[in-house]
Amino acid sequence: MTILVTGARGNIGSRLVARLAAAGHDVRASARDTASLEVPEGVERVALDLDSPAGAALENVRTAFLYPTRGDIGGFLASAVEAGVEHVVLLSSPGAYDPVEHAGPIGVAHQAVEAALRDSGLSHTVLYPSWLATNTIRDWAEQIKAGTVAIPYPDWQINPIHLDDVAEVAADLLTREQFRGRSLILTGPESLSQREVVATVAEVLGNPIAVKELTREEALAALPDWFPPAVFASLLDVAANLGDRPATVNNNVERVTGHPARTLAEWLRDNKSAY
Repeated sequence: MTILVTGARGNIGSRLVARLAAAGHDVRASARDTASLEVPEGVERVALDLDSPAGAALENVRTAFLYPTRGDIGGFLASAVEAGVEHVVLLSSPGAYDPVEHAGPIGVAHQAVEAALRDSGLSHTVLYPSWLATNTIRDWAEQIKAGTVAIPYPDWQINPIHLDDVAEVAADLLTREQFRGRSLILTGPESLSQREVVATVAEVLGNPIAVKELTREEALAALPDWFPPAVFASLLDVAANLGDRPATVNNNVERVTGHPARTLAEWLRDNKSAY
């Protein structure tokens, strides 16, 4: 039987496809447009829009990894029920339940997908990975190269998680039943302030990086064009609310995979070329 991985072009989806394929599983990788979708040899590619019924994309699929998407996924879920999909692993966000953020645009969007999946009746597990280590690239890559990272609330505590840990947990849930439950919160092994994250980046890369603290107003004024203002404002609210309180850390990665969660420093060493 086949494992369907939606969002296969993404940072987590692509790692999941590679891990499943390397383990010898029959994998079908999907994206809205497969023209630029690169997959390992032997992995089937299929065009799929989660806003629409899935049709042939779900043929012979036993389990599926569901990448979060905005919009109505009712058609896809109905197709999954009809196709006899046994289990779905949904990638969600702590924003769906966290203080402050659960009422913001991130939380509301993820809650809608979770509700649709729950109402479908499909067996499923919702993954809540913590602060993704790739955020250091998405948000700070150019500033890191310039030697100064300008951020609001630099003492806000976060719990960076290595994306390979997320992919490894997802692969286990898709191929084994042992740890399947309704939800699984995944964290990195340590709580670090944003200031400490920048210091870790500087240490691993071997380059000095200064931290410049921004006011909320300065941060909003410097918002990149690609970042939705309402989402960014919600994240600022979260940072202001939590302040320097330690971020939650648990051992769920180790429970599922058998090894401790990888550290931020390990992520940085594994992905130095991205910086």
